[in-house]
Amino acid sequence: MFKKRKFFIVLLSIILFSILCMIGFAGNYLVDYALAVDENGNLGSMSEEYTGKQDTVAQSEYDVWYPTIATEEWTITNKDGLKLWAEVYPPKMESDIVILAIHGYTVDHRDIAPAIKPFVEEGYTVITPDQRGRGNSEGNYLGMGYLEKDDVIDWINEINLKYPNSKIFLYGESMGAATIMQAAGQQLPSNVLAIIEDCGYTSTYEMFENQLKERFGLPAFPFLPVAEIIGQFRAGYNFSNASPIKSLKSATLPILFIHGGSDDYVPTWMGQELYDSYTGEKELLIIPGADHGESADVNPELYYKTVFNFIDNYR
Repeated sequence: MFKKRKFFIVLLSIILFSILCMIGFAGNYLVDYALAVDENGNLGSMSEEYTGKQDTVAQSEYDVWYPTIATEEWTITNKDGLKLWAEVYPPKMESDIVILAIHGYTVDHRDIAPAIKPFVEEGYTVITPDQRGRGNSEGNYLGMGYLEKDDVIDWINEINLKYPNSKIFLYGESMGAATIMQAAGQQLPSNVLAIIEDCGYTSTYEMFENQLKERFGLPAFPFLPVAEIIGQFRAGYNFSNASPIKSLKSATLPILFIHGGSDDYVPTWMGQELYDSYTGEKELLIIPGADHGESADVNPELYYKTVFNFIDNYR
């Protein structure tokens, strides 16, 4: 009887240990898949190498326009010692308005560049950084906006150093939108006047929960909590902290919330929830029929009219 009980205890221990190892392996895989950047600048979640080209009218117009203008490259070193890069359109200010435009997940500044052409044509200076771990910027992990929010502040300080009389508006798409919303919860210089967020998510945890179910058919528990622990050790932060909706509780700037009405990657309800939760001055633009990041392509006239009117209200 004792030997039989001992056998079952050992067997149960082996099974539990095996389950924990599998969960740990899965958690580590999720960090590699979603956050870790390899030596070629790719993440596991990328189905193919990023080319920086989109099949849109805006991209075609940008490709013709870009060689006709002057740009400038800026570099800074952030608090983590990473060298960050940005492109400035145009390098000499035609007005006092500067748009700091932050791109999204798995891409680099080239993804948001076609969308900023109308800003430049409006007479604004636009700065498009490569976020950490993307494009020309250093970094081994993405911070889902939590780490990058501090980089945004570094870029703001650089703008104020070079353009001391500037009026700054933060503009971001997808993870870039999540980044600037998290930056909005910090103490920002007084010349940062407002925020334009396009298709940002409520929280990284909800995004990963949604994608875990969508891509792998897995529940959040126990995989995400384990991935959080591993991410804390490997990437230096807990991605549950990467929560724009929590950051907005500390924000005071006017915010224009934009979302595609047919977005199923960052679901439209997230944009509505962000807008509903915010207690500061705010506007909401939902573009019917627009998928993720497509609002400016589906209805550019309404999109930029709304954006420029918003800027005019707070400049």
